[in-house]
Amino acid sequence: MSIDEQAKQQQEQQIWLLRQVRMALKNNDFEEAINSLKQLVDLAHASGDLGAEGRHLGNLALIYYRLKQSEDALYYFTQALELAREDNDQLTQSGLLGNIGNVLREMGRFEEAVQNLRQALTIAEVIDDVRGRGIWLGNLGLVFDDLKDSDTAIKLHQESVDIARELRDKRGLSSRLTNLGNSYAAKGDLITALSHLQESATISGELGDTGEQLVRLVSMGNLNAQLGRSAAKPSEQRNRFTAAFSNYTKSLKLIRHLQDPGSEAMLLRTIGDVLLEVKQYDRAIEFYNAALAIFTPLQQMEQIKVVQESIEVAALLRDQAISLSNPE
Repeated sequence: MSIDEQAKQQQEQQIWLLRQVRMALKNNDFEEAINSLKQLVDLAHASGDLGAEGRHLGNLALIYYRLKQSEDALYYFTQALELAREDNDQLTQSGLLGNIGNVLREMGRFEEAVQNLRQALTIAEVIDDVRGRGIWLGNLGLVFDDLKDSDTAIKLHQESVDIARELRDKRGLSSRLTNLGNSYAAKGDLITALSHLQESATISGELGDTGEQLVRLVSMGNLNAQLGRSAAKPSEQRNRFTAAFSNYTKSLKLIRHLQDPGSEAMLLRTIGDVLLEVKQYDRAIEFYNAALAIFTPLQQMEQIKVVQESIEVAALLRDQAISLSNPE
């Protein structure tokens, strides 16, 4: 077989393997995707194509990362990074260093995660990769969230938000506003946290991303309820619980659209808790019963017990209130 024929055969094999990878990923057949990618790595290595070999290694790492197999993901990302350095591909180096940082963060190796993400950020700045810089700033902020350093996390998330605005990246902006809001919440500044989560929820709604909008609204409800419980004035307490109820009922509409009975029942129970706080006992019982009607066929025994106890408490408090308002 001539050299040209060998090259053609190898190219055809690569094309076939790439198709196998795409089909396997479409069918969530990760084992097949991994096997095909490993063959592609071997072919690229044999031909001396550093760029292709690195890409296939990086894709292998991403699959392992998705499968929560952190050690394997770290191994293949590191292999790909070595090739990117050998090929002097700075953009790929930045991406791989950032992904390595993300894996290390999930493994709880925070100092190493910071080192890798800072390297990714430095390269992004050198090559003027604005989008990459925004991503790595945000991911670095998440590490400092894990380290309970809210001030540093807020600074990094704010820079990341500013870049998303500059690039008019609505999806990225929504996600980064949530991270910024969570950092403010961790610091104890719930009012500022709410403003960022509100903007994020609005953007998610505009994008038609129901799942993300739902998460933001529930978080807002939780923060408003927390503010209500700590409010000094009855009027402020009432306003916050009313806001929480509004957040939760909007969430309820979205969650019914998503058809997630377990989450719907949890939310119904949470709404019952808020109504109990504002002494609307009969309405609280209505929501508790609605939650119970879902938990029962799901056989979630622990939740059934909690809701039944909540119904008993609400009924007792209601009867006491009636007794006090109608003395003999």
